[in-house]
Amino acid sequence: MTRFEAPKPRESLLNNGEPVLFKALVRDDEEAVRAFFHDIPDHEVEGFRDQVPDPRTVGTWIRQLDLARVLPLAAWNGLQTRLIGLASLNRMAGAYRHVAEIYVVVGADHRQLGLGSSLIKELIEIGTRQGLYFLKAKVLVENQLALRAFRQLGFEVKATLEDYFMTRDGKTKDVALMLKRLRFDLEEDFFYLF
Repeated sequence: MTRFEAPKPRESLLNNGEPVLFKALVRDDEEAVRAFFHDIPDHEVEGFRDQVPDPRTVGTWIRQLDLARVLPLAAWNGLQTRLIGLASLNRMAGAYRHVAEIYVVVGADHRQLGLGSSLIKELIEIGTRQGLYFLKAKVLVENQLALRAFRQLGFEVKATLEDYFMTRDGKTKDVALMLKRLRFDLEEDFFYLF
């Protein structure tokens, strides 16, 4: 399996003019990741696959970074003193090795500033350079801001998975399964393009 190539650090500006630095997450970032997840509201944390508020979980996750499978991307504030967003490309295996799933988390104090969209754009560029065919995202249907951001960047809702997500207290929520095609074959995909 091809390893993800860590992207070169890149600076950008948020919609409010605040500078942000995008760079691959490294093992030395463990404390910053713990601090970042500590500040995420509890009702959002329950949507994560792993129990990230637990410091042991973050430590294990960071120590076991495997660039053949996952490329974590960090968004730092302009002074590089604090993580303000995290995203990752998670390459699937076997017959789906040409697909990667996207995860994006934006710090509560940096939402609606274009950071989530910027992280998604970075992952699209990385996925394209890596030769992936598709990017996949799962978004709670109630999260209209995230759905709009993904749609504006070319993702399409391919299915709505009813009751797919369950909260800690047993309530279910619908999830939109979204895909973005990165690679086109003009002969095979001509009608898909128009």
